[in-house]
Amino acid sequence: MWAGEHEIPLNLSKPLADYLQDLGGRLEEVAEYAKSHTEKEQTRYVIWYNLRACHKTFHEGNQVIVLAADSRGKLSNRWQ
Repeated sequence: MWAGEHEIPLNLSKPLADYLQDLGGRLEEVAEYAKSHTEKEQTRYVIWYNLRACHKTFHEGNQVIVLAADSRGKLSNRWQ
C-alpha cells in the first residue's frame, strides 16, 4: 500500500496517518529490543568462547594440521 501497488481499504478502524505513526513507534521499539538483545547475546557468546580459547603461536618448522581445500571441489576439504 505504501508503494502504491495496492489500494488502501476504506474500512480502516482509525485514520491511516495515525496507524502509520503507531506502526512506526512499534517498529522503533522492536528495533531497540532487537539491538539490546543482540548486544547481550554477543557478550554472552564472547565470554563462553573465551573460557576455552587460548592464544596459539607457531614457528617455522613446527608441524601443524591444516583443514585445506581438496582438489575434488571447493566444498570438499581435507585435513593435511
